[in-house]
Amino acid sequence: MTLITGQAASAQAATAIDELEARIRDRVATIGVVGLGYVGLPLAVEFAKAYPKVIGCDMNPDRVEMLAGGRSHIADVPHAEVAEAVGAERFLTSTDMSLLGGCDAIVICVPTPLEKSKDPDLSYVRGAAKAIADALRPGQLVILESTTYPGTTDELLLPLFAQNGLQLDRDFLLAFSPERVDPGSTYALRDIPKVVGGCSERSTAVACELYGSIVNSVHPVSSARVAETVKLLENTFRLVNIGLINEFALLCSHLGIDSGEVIGAAATKPFGFMPFFPGPGVGGHCIPLDPLYLSWKAQQQGFISRFIDLADQINSQMPAHVVELVMDALNSRAKAMRDSRILIVGVAYKNDIDDTRQSPAIAVIDRLRARGAYVAYHDPLVPVLDFDFHDWPEWRPRVTLPSERRSLRVANHRAFSRRRRYDMLESMELTPKLLADTDCVVILAKHRSVDYAMIAQHADLVVDTRDAISAELRASARAQVVRL
Repeated sequence: MTLITGQAASAQAATAIDELEARIRDRVATIGVVGLGYVGLPLAVEFAKAYPKVIGCDMNPDRVEMLAGGRSHIADVPHAEVAEAVGAERFLTSTDMSLLGGCDAIVICVPTPLEKSKDPDLSYVRGAAKAIADALRPGQLVILESTTYPGTTDELLLPLFAQNGLQLDRDFLLAFSPERVDPGSTYALRDIPKVVGGCSERSTAVACELYGSIVNSVHPVSSARVAETVKLLENTFRLVNIGLINEFALLCSHLGIDSGEVIGAAATKPFGFMPFFPGPGVGGHCIPLDPLYLSWKAQQQGFISRFIDLADQINSQMPAHVVELVMDALNSRAKAMRDSRILIVGVAYKNDIDDTRQSPAIAVIDRLRARGAYVAYHDPLVPVLDFDFHDWPEWRPRVTLPSERRSLRVANHRAFSRRRRYDMLESMELTPKLLADTDCVVILAKHRSVDYAMIAQHADLVVDTRDAISAELRASARAQVVRL
C-alpha cells in the first residue's frame, strides 16, 4: 500500500475540490438533499432535472416510501414530477444517511422549531450534520438551508465537519443559502432569486454555481452569517408588519372604523405603502418562529429586540381575540359559549393551501373547546386535522385539568366535538343543513373553493377574520356577520 503524505496529500485534496467544482459545472454531480418536506422536496425535484442523480434522505419511512412510489405529499409538487424523476432513476429516496457519502453536494433542509421556552431547537440540524460528518470525505460541498440564527454554519457545522482532520477549502466547502419557499405561491422555484453566503470565498462561488443550475438568479453575499441574517430579516419584516396591522385592526374596532376600508384606501398610494391585512394570527414554519431566532441571538449579545418581541406578543394574542369575538357574538344572541356548536371554515395557516403548520386555527379550536364549545370544521384542502400535541405551539399556557378530559361526548350533531388535543377531526361537507345546525361560523382562512355565498345565506352568525364575505354578500346576507 502506498501512503500519500505531505505535499502530495495536499495536492490530492486540492484536486478533489477542483473536481467537485468541475462536476457541478458540468452537471454530472450527485446531489444529496436531507429532509424532504416543504423545502427539500421541491429542491430535490428541481435538482433531478439538472443533474443525473439526486439522493433524498428523510427519517420518515412513510414519506420515503410514498416518494419512492412516485407520489408527492406536498400540493406544490405535482405527483407527475416526482413520478418522472423516480421513473428515470434520477431521484432516489432513503432513510439511510450513509448514502450521502456518495454525494458531491449535500443540502440540509430540516426543520428548525422552537422549544417551549421559545429558544431555538437545532436538534434536527445537529442530527443531520452529525450524519453528514460521519460520511464526509474530501471533495464535498455542504449547504445549510434550514432557517437559523446568525453564526450557526460557522459555529456549529464547521467545527463538526473539521473534527476528523478535514479542512475547509482543502477538503470540503460549506455555505448557507436561505430557503424562500412560499406554499401556494405563483412563483416557481426557478424564479425566486437565491442568496448564498459561504464560510469561504470558494465555498460561496461553488455553491452559487450549484444553485445557478436550477434558478435564474443567484445573489452572493460576503459570509454565511450575512446569508443567515437575510432570511431572518425577511420574516421579521412580515412578522412586525402583520403585528402592526393586527393591532391597527383592534384599534379601529375600538374607534368604530372599518379597518378593511382604511387599508384598501391607503393601498391606492403608489409609493411608500405596502398593504398587510389582519387575521387570526400568524402560521407556517417561518413567520411565527424565525424572527425569534434573531431575537434569541440578540439577547445572547445583550441586545433586546423590542419590535420583534412586541409583534410576537400581538400576533400570539390574536387567537384569543377571535374567541372573544365569538363569545361576544353569541352573547348578542343570548347564547352561552358552552354547548354552542361552532363551525371553523379554513384550518390552513393561510389562504388556498393545505399547510396547517403552526396554524392559528389550532389555537382557536383549542380555546373554543376549553370554554366548552363543540367544534367542527370545513376545509376542502385539509381533509383531516390531526391534533398531535407535539406539532402545535402551546398558545394557551395552562394545564388541561382531568375534569376537562372527561368530556368526550359529542353534541346532537355528529360533526361537532368537544374533545381536545387527543383526537383528530375530519373536514365536514359544507351544506345548508350543517350551517343551519351551527350556532356560529368562524372563517379563519379564505379559500377560493369555499362557497361563501352559501355561508352568508344559510348561517345564522358568522365571525369573519379574513374578510371572506364581501360587502356585496353582506348586504343581502341572512347571517349576521362580525368582522375582525
